[in-house]
Amino acid sequence: MLDEKKIERSSRIIKQLIEEGKIVKPSSKTKSFFLDQSNKSLVVSRKLLDLQEKENIDTNLWVINTAYYSMFFGATALLAHFNHKLDVSIGVHKATYHALVYYFVKEDNKLKKQLAEEYATAVSEAEEVLQIGESKIKELVISFDSELEKRKIFTYEIEESVEKAKAITSLKRAENFFQEINKILRK
Repeated sequence: MLDEKKIERSSRIIKQLIEEGKIVKPSSKTKSFFLDQSNKSLVVSRKLLDLQEKENIDTNLWVINTAYYSMFFGATALLAHFNHKLDVSIGVHKATYHALVYYFVKEDNKLKKQLAEEYATAVSEAEEVLQIGESKIKELVISFDSELEKRKIFTYEIEESVEKAKAITSLKRAENFFQEINKILRK
């Protein structure tokens, strides 16, 4: 759940990174590069799930990992679209989550505005549009955070075994995340 405490923590972390000069302007190719990487990772994730079906090979861990990376690369492309790039080598995955929360939920509400514009043609009352946009943003950020945590657990904690249902959930989240990010970036 994305509560005020988590939002404030993300804000503190990103403000510190800004003060340290760790949020920089991306190159002109960053957005397209990471969007392409996101798509490639999503394709690999789907193929790994297909491979499991066809050849009875346990690919669940790798479906989760590639699905997560699709989301991570998509988030990086999204940040670049709005002129932000994280210049950190350690903790970039968690910092990316914090940047999503800070830039798109807490401060600028850029995605909320973008989604509001998209939905404005379909919905007549602006209040309803903003509620839809805000819930979509929070849903995407929560999905990213869930997959970040799941990837960590299943990759590094020995006691955890990966179930196919969790891999399928990861792939569906990544597909939804990519679809929503792609809508925004293609405008």
